[in-house]
Amino acid sequence: MITAARVYHLLVALVGTSALAISLFISATSPVSGGALNGMIFTLSYFTVWSNIFALIINWALFADPTRDGKGFRWLRMTSLVMIVITGLIYAIILAASANPCGWGVYTNMGFHYIVPWATLLGFLIFGPRPRFTWDLVPKMMIIPVLWLAYTLIHGAVTVNAPGDTCSSTPLTTSTFWYPYPFINVDYNGTGAPSPLVPGLEAQGYAGVGINLVVIIILGLVMASIFVGLDRLLSRGRKPTPLNG
Repeated sequence: MITAARVYHLLVALVGTSALAISLFISATSPVSGGALNGMIFTLSYFTVWSNIFALIINWALFADPTRDGKGFRWLRMTSLVMIVITGLIYAIILAASANPCGWGVYTNMGFHYIVPWATLLGFLIFGPRPRFTWDLVPKMMIIPVLWLAYTLIHGAVTVNAPGDTCSSTPLTTSTFWYPYPFINVDYNGTGAPSPLVPGLEAQGYAGVGINLVVIIILGLVMASIFVGLDRLLSRGRKPTPLNG
């Protein structure tokens, strides 16, 4: 199982790393990106990319040592699992219908939204390592998502030059307020409100964003709790070894 785990995590890591590298290359060289640095900053502003980066760190770490343990590893393992599974779910349920990738973007889209999320989850279910999760990790795993939310709201509150879309030949948009997703955009499509994550639970401006953020936070906490339960169930009730320090 150790050898199988190494090979599995290596394959997932290679797919995700190549998707990230290609995506950054496309954003850096696109004629509508507003320059290499601007294009890469916007690519790195997506929650999808954040979650994939953390998932890649874990997959590379488990390739090096499939039995890895430690306080930092446990926290990052749970954080990456919650983030990458939420990425896969929200994309499939909400965003996929309006996505139109082209060229190499078809591969990066497949890697970011389908292969890495569900392969990372499957790797956890098959290979573990377990037991690793404790209940105190549930609120702690929100640290990175909350940092992303704070960065996104601050970034969206200032005017920027937003890259266009090479697939549809959409040009660079200058001096605009930019948000990576419709459910966190305070003025999505000029409606004065974000797109609601839950139909009926909506409000104007930041109040609507706040409602969506509460939904996301609850989803994250529920997801983390499920992973604690799965870790305990698949370990046949065994608890993780207490760690000092």
